[in-house]
Amino acid sequence: MALDSSFLCEQFPELQLSALHREGGVTAYQLRLPPFQEGREFKWAELRLPKGFPEYGKAFIQLSPDAVLRIPHLDRAGVLCIEGDPGPGLGYSPEDRVKLTLHGYVEQFLRPWLNGELDGDFENEALNYWAIAVTKARSKFDAVRGLWTVDSPPPKARVRSGLLLIPNRVIIAADEQLPITNRLVQSMGLAAKQRVRVLVADIPISHSFTPSTWPSSMSDLERILQGRLLPAEYLRLKNCRSRKGRGIYCVVLLRNNEVSFAYLLPGGPPTVLDVYRGKKARPSLPKPLPLMTSRLDPDWTVGRDQHPQISGRQSKHVLVLGAGALGSPIVDHIAKAGVGRISVVDADTMSSANIGRHLLGADSIGQNKVDAIARRINLAYPATEVTPYAMSTAEWLKKNTLVDVDVVLDLTGEPDVRVQIEQVRLSYPRPLLIGWMEPYVAAAHACMLPAGQKWLKGAQDPLSYLEAVVWPSEVIIQEPGCSSRFQSYTAAAAEHAVALVAECSLEMIDNSATVTTDSSVRSWVRGQRFLDKHWPGLTHKEWAKDASVHDGLILNRQFP
Repeated sequence: MALDSSFLCEQFPELQLSALHREGGVTAYQLRLPPFQEGREFKWAELRLPKGFPEYGKAFIQLSPDAVLRIPHLDRAGVLCIEGDPGPGLGYSPEDRVKLTLHGYVEQFLRPWLNGELDGDFENEALNYWAIAVTKARSKFDAVRGLWTVDSPPPKARVRSGLLLIPNRVIIAADEQLPITNRLVQSMGLAAKQRVRVLVADIPISHSFTPSTWPSSMSDLERILQGRLLPAEYLRLKNCRSRKGRGIYCVVLLRNNEVSFAYLLPGGPPTVLDVYRGKKARPSLPKPLPLMTSRLDPDWTVGRDQHPQISGRQSKHVLVLGAGALGSPIVDHIAKAGVGRISVVDADTMSSANIGRHLLGADSIGQNKVDAIARRINLAYPATEVTPYAMSTAEWLKKNTLVDVDVVLDLTGEPDVRVQIEQVRLSYPRPLLIGWMEPYVAAAHACMLPAGQKWLKGAQDPLSYLEAVVWPSEVIIQEPGCSSRFQSYTAAAAEHAVALVAECSLEMIDNSATVTTDSSVRSWVRGQRFLDKHWPGLTHKEWAKDASVHDGLILNRQFP
C-alpha cells in the first residue's frame, strides 16, 4: 500500500504514525483525542484503511463501542457516517483520500460534537438508531422478531388484540376482523400456519424518541402504561391470560405517523423453537425486548404518505373486463395504486402464446387467467382484494349488476363486450374507460366516458374511427390451426400502452364521484419511423399527424 503516513502526520498532528492491524486485514491509525467536557467523551477514534486500500474500499473513521447510541451519525459498529474518501478510480491519490477523510472527521463531526451542534441530530434519524438498539438486543431465541402495523395511530391510547404469526414470529398489531389483516395472513402462507392471540397497548406519541429518551426498562414502560391507559385497560394488560388461563404475549407500541417503537413485555409464555430431533422451550425474557416495526397500511405501502387519494381508492370497487396483455398489467397497476376491490372478468386460460406479453408466465399455463392473476396480486398487495370471475362478460352481467361498482374498465378490445356494457350502463350509469392497442402498439387509446355518456353512435361502434392508423387486413395474423387472430407486438412496446391506460384509469377512479359531462380520448401515437419499421406504406390519420416526426406523442381529443 503506497501511503505516505509521515506526510499525513505533518498535515494532521492528531494522527499517530504507528499502524495497528485489525481483523479482516484492516490497517488502523489511532487519532489523538482532545480534552472532553463531561458527557462528550469517547475512549478512542481510529482512521481505518480496508484490506486492499487504495485499490479497493474507502478509508473511514471508527469510534470506540461506548460511543454507539450516545453519539449521533455512528452505525452499530461505531463507523462514522460522514463525507470523506471519494473512493478509488476518481483520480485522487491515497494521501488525498485520507486527508479528505480526516478533514471530514474534524470539520463534520469532532468540532460540531464538542460545540454541541449535533445534539439534536438523533431525532432526525431516530429509526436508524432504534434499529441498532434492536439488533444489539436480538437473539435467535426471541419469541417475536418484529411487528407490523396496518392502520393509523389511534387518537387515544388503547389495548387491542393482535396476532402472532408462527413460525415467522411477526406480530400484526391489528384486529383479526380487519380485511387487510386476513389478507396479510393469507399472503404469508406456511410462514403463518399458526396464529396466536396477543395484546397490544397501542399508544400515540407526539414526538420521536432518541437513545436518551426511549424507555430502557420495565419501570419506564410501566410509567407510560399507567399514565396513558385507562385503569380498566391497564388492568386488562397486566392480568392478560388465554382462555385456558395461560399467560399471553403482550406488546407496547408507541407510534405516530412518522415513527414507531415497540417492546415485547416479559412474562409471556415460553418460546418453543424447532431444533434438531424435536422442539425446545425457552423461558420468557426477564426484561422488555425492543422490536423493529414496519408499516403495511396502504397510505405507506402504496403512497409513502405522499398521495392523499389512497384513502379514497381503498373504498372503490373497479370492474375490469379482460385479463389479457393489456388488462392483466392494468389490474396489477391499479392494485399497486391502492384500489380496495377489483373484480376481473375473463374466460380465457393462459397459453404459451401469451407468455411474452402477459403479467403471468409459464408457471400459469393451462390455468384460468383471472384465477392466477387474483392469486398473484392478493398475495403481493394486501391492501387490495381481487376477485376473479372465469367467465365471459355476458355471463357475468347475467349473474351480477353494477350496483356496487364505481368504475368499469373494458380492456377486451371486443365489440360484443362494448355493446353488452353499453346496455347495462343504461340501467346502472357508471364511468367507463375503454382501452385498446393498435397493431404493433403503433398507438394506444383510453376513451374516458363519464356516467351517462354513451359509447355507441346509434348502431355504429366508433373504435376504428378513433384509431390513429389505417391498417391493411394482412396485419392481423391468423393463428395456425385455429380461427383466432392476433396482433403482433412486443411486451416492451405494450408498456407504453399500459402506462397510458393505467394513468387514465386512476384519473377516472379518483374522480368517479365527480359529476361531469366531459368525455375524452387520450392516445399514445408512435411516429412515422416506427410505422415504416413495422409495415411499409403506413400513414397516420389526419388527427394523428402531429406525432409523425416524434418517437411517440400523447394526444388528447374530445370524444366525438
